[in-house]
Amino acid sequence: MSPAFVLLLCLFIDLVGFGIILPILPFIVQSFGGGEMTGGLLFGIYAAMAALFGPLWGRLSDRIGRKRALMLTLFGAGVSYVLLGLAHSMVMVFVARGISGAMAGNVGVAMAAMADLSSNEGRTRAMGLIGVSFGLGFAAGPGLAAALASFSQTNALALSAFAAAILSFTACLLAFLRLPKHLRRPDTNTDTETGTATTPEAQQSAAPHSDEQIIRSKRFLAFLDSPRKTLLLMQFVVSSSAQSMVFSMTGFWANDVWNWNERQVGFLIMAVGLVIAALQAFVVSPLADRLGEVRTYLVALCCSIIGCLMVLLMPTILPVVLLAFPLMMGGMTLSFPVLNSLVSQRNEAHVQGAALGLANGFSAIGRVIGPTLGGGVMAAFGPRAPFMATMTFAFMGVVWALFEIRNGPKPRSGRRLAAPTLRQAKWRGL
Repeated sequence: MSPAFVLLLCLFIDLVGFGIILPILPFIVQSFGGGEMTGGLLFGIYAAMAALFGPLWGRLSDRIGRKRALMLTLFGAGVSYVLLGLAHSMVMVFVARGISGAMAGNVGVAMAAMADLSSNEGRTRAMGLIGVSFGLGFAAGPGLAAALASFSQTNALALSAFAAAILSFTACLLAFLRLPKHLRRPDTNTDTETGTATTPEAQQSAAPHSDEQIIRSKRFLAFLDSPRKTLLLMQFVVSSSAQSMVFSMTGFWANDVWNWNERQVGFLIMAVGLVIAALQAFVVSPLADRLGEVRTYLVALCCSIIGCLMVLLMPTILPVVLLAFPLMMGGMTLSFPVLNSLVSQRNEAHVQGAALGLANGFSAIGRVIGPTLGGGVMAAFGPRAPFMATMTFAFMGVVWALFEIRNGPKPRSGRRLAAPTLRQAKWRGL
């Protein structure tokens, strides 16, 4: 097996474990007497810890190597699932989810490792493969949770947590046995003094860093120097808040409205995961090529709004529900690739990494806001409230997209852009 395939397999196995937990968390909360607010906070602490520790794992992987960092995160995730299975109080559940969030850096480490293994020309395809692995793992995990709930009615919650732990430990062992110590492309050379891997391109571009880093940091601050750039960043908060709100409250809603258990919720989230995987693999890129990024984002938001309306207007009609949730959450899935593409296009090459990192930080803010707000409004106003809040976020995105389409450059054939008018240039901060 090639190192890239082993990486994808490790990530898939671990994400299956992550997906197992999603449909059972609301029922773990209820087993300890908690409600929607507690559940929202539980999802929020996971996102907060992931945002806090994600950059730290990235830096550590630069120092100790991708393989070691990946193994540490996978092993730590397994430990967190064991603690979740053994939890006898809500405090232990929060501790377990906090540790799990801190170990969520394995996705970032895997992305960095795939970047090490791929050429510049193949970078987009490599990241796309990670997205497909994520979607497939996210689909298989809830399906496995549903199967475990079918076989074991009494200990389904603890059994699912232990199954997730076994999967993470398996991925850790696979990384240990099958990944090489140093992950790099075949045309990469290793510095004999430092042990760091460098490509020929990197060797040619090597230069003194001190003055250059100062210049880059100043240019990076320019990412926030215009309303257009700032509002683009805010779309990451909008999209991630809406998406995470629906994901975190789906189990509570299904239990409240349909009296579903973890088995039915698992199958529902599995269907959503399959839609996400299909969208990532077959829809996002062709749609963006045809419509452009902003219009694709608008389509995604409209799909989510339609899904929310279907749930709000016809919550007791099963075929409508089964269509609404994939439409709603799948639509949000379209948002992030096109938003990342816009960030990449609107920044110079030497600050794209920093700009995308900042965008990811804004996404993390949304992943904390969404579940916390969703749990609060559902506890206060009932099961319809999270979907109304999700629609509110989506409408905020629609207003931004329409404004961008009106004031931005109009695409011509071949995706070339017309020169901006004075009004458009002023809005773009040019």
